[in-house]
Amino acid sequence: MTRAAIRHGLREALLGAPWWMFTLLGLTLLSVSLSVLVIREAAGHQRTLLLLADTTSLARQLDALEWRAVSGDPLDGEYWAEVRGSLQAARQQETELLRAARREDGPRPLRWLPLPRPPLPAGVTLQAASGALRESREATTQELTLIRRGDLAAARALDRARVDPLSDRLEGMTAALRTRQTWSARVSLQLAALLGALTLLLSLVTAALLSARLRRSLKRARTLEREGQAQREREERDSLTGLWNRAGLARQYVHWTGQGPLSVVVLDLNRLKVINDLGGHAAGDAHLRRVALALLEVTEPLGLVARWGGDEFVMLLPALSAAQAAGVAGRALALLEAPGEPLPPFAFGVSAVEGASSLERALALADAAMYEHKETQRRDAEQRGGGRLGPSVEEFTSRLEQLETPQEVLGEGLMLARQVLDFHGSVYLERTGEAFVLRELSGDLPPGAVQALRGQAYHAGTGLTGQVIADSAARWSNDYPDEPGALDAWVRAGLKSTLLVPVRYGGRVMGVLGLLQFGSWRVVTPQARRLTEAVASRLGHTFERLQAVESVRSALQGGLLALGVALEERDLETAGHTARVVDLSARLGQQLGLHDAKLDALRQGASLHDIGKLVIPDAILRKPGPLDAQEWQVMRHHAERGYEIAHRLSGLMPATLDVIRSHHERWDGQGYPDGLAGEAIPLPARIFAVCDVYDALTHVRPYKEAWSHEAAVAEIRAQSGTHFDPNVVEQFIALIESSR
Repeated sequence: MTRAAIRHGLREALLGAPWWMFTLLGLTLLSVSLSVLVIREAAGHQRTLLLLADTTSLARQLDALEWRAVSGDPLDGEYWAEVRGSLQAARQQETELLRAARREDGPRPLRWLPLPRPPLPAGVTLQAASGALRESREATTQELTLIRRGDLAAARALDRARVDPLSDRLEGMTAALRTRQTWSARVSLQLAALLGALTLLLSLVTAALLSARLRRSLKRARTLEREGQAQREREERDSLTGLWNRAGLARQYVHWTGQGPLSVVVLDLNRLKVINDLGGHAAGDAHLRRVALALLEVTEPLGLVARWGGDEFVMLLPALSAAQAAGVAGRALALLEAPGEPLPPFAFGVSAVEGASSLERALALADAAMYEHKETQRRDAEQRGGGRLGPSVEEFTSRLEQLETPQEVLGEGLMLARQVLDFHGSVYLERTGEAFVLRELSGDLPPGAVQALRGQAYHAGTGLTGQVIADSAARWSNDYPDEPGALDAWVRAGLKSTLLVPVRYGGRVMGVLGLLQFGSWRVVTPQARRLTEAVASRLGHTFERLQAVESVRSALQGGLLALGVALEERDLETAGHTARVVDLSARLGQQLGLHDAKLDALRQGASLHDIGKLVIPDAILRKPGPLDAQEWQVMRHHAERGYEIAHRLSGLMPATLDVIRSHHERWDGQGYPDGLAGEAIPLPARIFAVCDVYDALTHVRPYKEAWSHEAAVAEIRAQSGTHFDPNVVEQFIALIESSR
């Protein structure tokens, strides 16, 4: 039985005892306490008896000294020295008698017992005996003083009159007190013996009861221990195969690691899903049990087998090298081999554990080797004509085709890759000159990882990243801290596994895309490499397409701007009006949240906003004075005619046409050509309208002088809610004031 079970039994025996058990224990302790008190009482009586005996002896010694003096014997110096010693002893004896008297008067156990005691004569106490001794000593001193002076007759008279009666009185007191103390001492000893016997009896009864209870508790503890062991066995065993499960494997690994060479084998079944699909889960369960039996046959009694997951098994093989462990796995393959199957029953990988190493690390390394073995089996099967097995990298990259921009690939594409491949984080490094710096970092990353990456520049040849840059090829590590070129900052941040691939466009490596695993090891499989390379390829493609689109957009915008400048020359507008409103409209649109395509459409619309004036006769368009009603009616049609002209130009976006048609609409619905009001007016047209009016007010025209900035802003503010969108006006004023 284990120490834990013994401790549990003792605790249950003591803490779970019934009330009568505690009563017995209390009575036993009380009996012991009383026995101690009674024994101390008896000892006190014995000391008092000795003290009384010494008092009697001292009194007789003084009588003898006094008798020698009275008898007329010669008295020398030795005699008087003996007298002084006896008198000094008498004084000390008086003090001891007083102390004994105080003890007698104090609390004592026997005082309250209803026991008959020998009576004492009246006035006989230890304190009275001390007083009698003092009087006898003083009388004897006076007698000896008279003898020393030579007055022998007076001394004899004092002896008869006082010394002898006091001596007789003291002796009578001590005799009575000795009788009383002797009785008390005898009774105390008898009572102590009785209490001792009672204590022994209670102790024996208590010990017997406790022993019986302890035996029952220990028996129950052994039963509970056996049940707990059985429960742990059930919890650490796989219910389907009877093999160890993850918890059992982890405990067994801790027991074996550090005791010598140990090989870990990870096995992954190849056909379980097919068997389940064809024969149902009952057929799959039967296949799992067959695999378990085969693995047990080749491992016992060498090691143990555990079922790690649905179709994964792990073998622990102590005292075997990696090559020997691979041979054991090969024998299991031979037992399970079925003719005609496209793939072997399972793929396996081996890692050798030396010294103290975590199970997670050992499994990660063995898992990596297993995936390499699985890839080899897949290629061999395809070469034998088995066809493609399982999902391919191309099937995954087809899902990336809907991602049209680098931002979408770096966001959604990398997130999808992390989820599919089970990596913690992802990173994208972008070329800046000859160095590569952080552009994108995402995922579930520890703070130390972010700090380790930010602010660093990576160059060709340094670490895994430098190898990717220099060789323009993917690099990976299943165990990053053991890499020769591992960066200290990344090791301290906890990076365990990584996969890095180059991003190429424009004929060179322009970026590095990576997947990162922190805190635990992650196997970098060939499938993972192909998938990540597909993401990198898609990212490079989007960058190349973005460059091409930007080139076309710049050319188109340049042509439209040139057309706008030509229109401004015909309209006698201030030089630079078109370029200024294009720039100001783009800045305001960006502040209002427009991005990319909508900003391009706004720029194009600003460049071509007056294209409809091509059809306005010069007599009206270039008239120096005010227009009459008929001429003004013709002029109002230029927005509508401009829309018709621009609509025939291929490639212009709908928002561009909105600016051309609706830039003269008013917020209150009083504009033209369609009389739109409020948010029915397209936002690009509302943005351009404010910028166009501000530029026209603040620059010279043939029919007016230039307004000051303050006057123009005041006018635009006054037209907010009537001519212009109030929100656009508010954002415009904030923009224009901040740029001054």
